[in-house]
Amino acid sequence: MQLLDNLSPNDLHAEPSILAAQAGKHVICEKPLARTAEEAKSMLDAVTKAGVKHMTAFNYRFVPALRLARELIASGKLGRIYHFRATYQQEWIMPHYGTPPIWRLSKATAGSGALGDLGAHIVDLARFLVGEITTVGAMTRTFIEERTAPGGPTSTVDVDDAFVATAGFASGAVGTLEATRFAAGRKNHQVVEINGERGSIRFALERLNELEVFWVGEDPRETQGFHNVLVSEAYHPFWKHWWPQGHIIGWEHTFIHEIAHMLDCIVNNKDVAPYGATFEDGYRAALVCDAILESAATRRQVDIG
Repeated sequence: MQLLDNLSPNDLHAEPSILAAQAGKHVICEKPLARTAEEAKSMLDAVTKAGVKHMTAFNYRFVPALRLARELIASGKLGRIYHFRATYQQEWIMPHYGTPPIWRLSKATAGSGALGDLGAHIVDLARFLVGEITTVGAMTRTFIEERTAPGGPTSTVDVDDAFVATAGFASGAVGTLEATRFAAGRKNHQVVEINGERGSIRFALERLNELEVFWVGEDPRETQGFHNVLVSEAYHPFWKHWWPQGHIIGWEHTFIHEIAHMLDCIVNNKDVAPYGATFEDGYRAALVCDAILESAATRRQVDIG
């Protein structure tokens, strides 16, 4: 075996990944990389010392439309970035589902709730698209504090059901981040919008093959509004590997792109970064998530070192 793909619950991310690195194995680990930034740092230290390839499985970096968004931003076509806003909404632990006390609802196993499960994704996208987050102010809520297993005991829920946060970026941009598992009617609703001096882009995960784009014109009276780009041309990111234009791909293909990238980096000794999320990225995301929890607990703005 040359590669460990760690798909375990969050409390089993650190030890197997560290042991694999110490044995000289490359490592992919599911997100969030760890339950805390301290735990993530121990994993980063291990893979760095071992000199193995490492990736945190933030698969949305491998959505063609989001990779195109990064290219547009990096090219300077949007100019200075003013705003990043992202929301990730699901509904699957609302009361009518009767969700029992599963591992995702336990701090000991998961580390956090909606923050680590959903929020970590949009924190990573914020960093991937706009740059480092340097400060946050946040609020969390746990709406159902006890859950009962069918025919079993009642357990306390000690993780967040939802969070909202403001964010400041090193570039000077400002942002908002929100995630919940209590949004009735929302199955997997992730939306990202970025506003710059020359235009805006908007992505919705449930319309995975599309990117909405607006360009600022010289004459505001001639502005045409947002237009929808179907990201399926052969020159779009990843599309040379798939079908003719308009033959769309799905969520599962993001994992194919992710694994293919990791294997290419191993076989051809390429860097996983900047397009793949390394353990460094997983650690940086964990720092932001820890700061969000600290801000919510202290009711104060928290700077990220």
